[in-house]
Amino acid sequence: EELLDAMNSATGDAPENNVTANYSGSTCTDSVASEGNQNNFGLDEKCLAAGKDSGTLDNNPKENKDESENSPFEVVRTAVSNTDDASIPSMTFRTHILGVFFVCLISFVNQFYWERDNPIALNLLIVQLLCYPMGVGLAWVLPKRTLSFFGYRWTMNPGPFTIKEHVLISLMANASAFMALTVDVFAVLRLYYNPSFPLWTALLLLLSGQLFAYSLAGLTRTLLVIPAPMIWPSSLINASLFRTFHESPLFGNALTENEESASRPSGFNSDATERHATGKSAMKQQLQKARVYFTNMSRTRFFWVCFACSFAWYFVPGYFVQVLSTVSVICLIAPNNHLANMLGDGKQGLGLLAFSLDWSVFSNAFLNSPIATPFWAACNLFIGFVLVFWIALPIAYFNDLWGSARLPLYSAKVYTLNGTEYNIARIMRSGVFNEEAYNEYSPLRMALEFSWVYGIGFAALMSILVHIILYNGKEIISRVRETKAKHDDIHGKLMLQYPPVRAWWYLVMLIASCATGISVGIGAQIGVPWWGYMLSFAIAIVLVVPVGIIQAISNRQPALSIVAELLSGIVLQGIPTGYSILKLYGHGSLAQALSYSQDMKLAHYMKIPPRQVLLYQGIGIVISVIVQTCLFFWLIDHIPHMCRAEGYPWVCRSTNLVYSASVIWNLIGPLKVFGEGSPYSPLLWGFLFGLVLPVPVFLLQRRFPKITWLKHVYIPVILSGIVGLPPMPPIDFPMWFLFGFIFNFIIHRYWNPWWQKYNFTLSAGLDSGLALSGIFQFMVLAQNGLKLNWWGNQIDRQCPLSSKPWIT
Repeated sequence: EELLDAMNSATGDAPENNVTANYSGSTCTDSVASEGNQNNFGLDEKCLAAGKDSGTLDNNPKENKDESENSPFEVVRTAVSNTDDASIPSMTFRTHILGVFFVCLISFVNQFYWERDNPIALNLLIVQLLCYPMGVGLAWVLPKRTLSFFGYRWTMNPGPFTIKEHVLISLMANASAFMALTVDVFAVLRLYYNPSFPLWTALLLLLSGQLFAYSLAGLTRTLLVIPAPMIWPSSLINASLFRTFHESPLFGNALTENEESASRPSGFNSDATERHATGKSAMKQQLQKARVYFTNMSRTRFFWVCFACSFAWYFVPGYFVQVLSTVSVICLIAPNNHLANMLGDGKQGLGLLAFSLDWSVFSNAFLNSPIATPFWAACNLFIGFVLVFWIALPIAYFNDLWGSARLPLYSAKVYTLNGTEYNIARIMRSGVFNEEAYNEYSPLRMALEFSWVYGIGFAALMSILVHIILYNGKEIISRVRETKAKHDDIHGKLMLQYPPVRAWWYLVMLIASCATGISVGIGAQIGVPWWGYMLSFAIAIVLVVPVGIIQAISNRQPALSIVAELLSGIVLQGIPTGYSILKLYGHGSLAQALSYSQDMKLAHYMKIPPRQVLLYQGIGIVISVIVQTCLFFWLIDHIPHMCRAEGYPWVCRSTNLVYSASVIWNLIGPLKVFGEGSPYSPLLWGFLFGLVLPVPVFLLQRRFPKITWLKHVYIPVILSGIVGLPPMPPIDFPMWFLFGFIFNFIIHRYWNPWWQKYNFTLSAGLDSGLALSGIFQFMVLAQNGLKLNWWGNQIDRQCPLSSKPWIT
């Protein structure tokens, strides 16, 4: 079995993406090579556009005479089957067991690692890869006897593991994939504003927020899910992978003789190797035998090899020699030199010449797996990092721009004028901001890079809107116009045989979740008035359709968190807890609603009964809320110095960033932090720069279409990469790019058959092994007091001076 070509396009470099469909006599590969307009997943925008020669509709009338029986969009026809068998089992005993297992696993692992110094995240791809062999295994071992329960006949094993079971399990698990982001808001309330904040309040508020988001996705399904023009390109990749698992009889086995020959690099032949082995050294023979072995190994075996190696190796940087997580070469050479510490520290400095032997640094929750990012996109992201972090930042910092040299070089904390950490208790009275106390205390100051993140964020928001207008504007307009005409493609018609979910079900869920959120929040005395909750709900309700249309067509979601923060800071200024509520019900619910819509579209493509999708996603939401919230509160109560530097590796980078943001945007407010008289007021020019920057790039790409590298310059991608600094450790970026360069450029180009077969499996195996190894170390070793105290675990001694300001 071979990994689907559409999956290749998700991680290949842009000029060599391989979406295997013919578009009017030429392939998408040809189109990409000529135009170079890819979305974030490497799918050619020309191939996703409606009615274009290289795009969605064939111009050959003979090929389109039966168009009503298939999708009107070629890229969908390539990835999604236009048939359905309603007799295929979907909601089975295996689905229940594996669904609950993966929801608990993903929820636990993502929340467990989210608070660590280098968080990792397991996603839908991991579930797809792990679920299949487990489902097949259950089909082998479970009894096939038919049971009767109050007249209802059922069996634990209805036969072979089906594609619909696989999809339902994955959708259920994916409902929890990104929820750790919203748990942060309650972490801030518990750690900084209300140490007695109860668990039950957090559970009810988070559950109401998630169900509010899900009800939004359900109510907008007739606009964002059912219409054929709403493609959701990333769902096509997942759909293709599902089909690869279940439509290939060779999955999990070694290649056949022909496939084996095709999978080897050119010039390599095992028969020739054996015939000409005489005269070669023993070393060369062994190397060639190893090469044959690792080329012919099944993906299943390769996964377990990677899993075992990752599990075992993580004991070295995770337990025995923790300094290997970040090795700062410059600091080791000059540990007592202040400048060397600031340049070389990979955690609180620039990270020059720093390296890591820890997979959680290479594949982290901030950047995701380097293997799953197209190389052209990785280049754009790394260019932004180098220009801003390694060039502009040291120049500005050491020249004391805005008094920044009197603060640490890299930090997500907020400070006073004299460089001490900002004490919010000095400017609060009865839990709200006090103007007089603020004037007596100190204006707020930020580390230079932290302040730049907001200016670059302003520019990134505007640039992606302009980029979408320039590159996808006509396409979006045409798709919206086609929504009514092409509402019922073949996939919509096939779904009519299943009972639909009534709109009033979602409406009841929305009203109940809103009422629960307001009543619980006011009852718990969080401090936000009722109209603050209504404002948060309104932001998500108003933006979900326009933003959803943009994402469904262009595969890009505008970064609207800054808009929500700005609005919150103006309306709820002085109420720091208002940030948490708006983050939960405003921006957080909007992002979650679009994630649920994308999953609903995947279920639509795979012909899963809508009511089963509702049931499984709903159960997944409830379980994940309980697991993640309870786990975080348990960690707070059982880990000393949680979310402090002394509690390494439990430093809670994202949580501390949310706390600082709540102080900046809601406690003090944007008018004081970014307004007239503030050193940070020039950052507002970022909005204008974001409007302008994509235009010259767009014009140059049209003027010089044959310049290869110019085709792959994307201003929104360049800007978006640096927005994660902080909270991301600086060393993560170069290590992430290095691994991506090795696998998605060198191996992809020079050993492509190996890359096609093992690339995703390698990422899944390494991520899974590391995740379980870290949990084992914590539960079995750390919780029993089995810690190693020696210089190899004293990570703060490498660069002891890096956190000190340059000017004191």
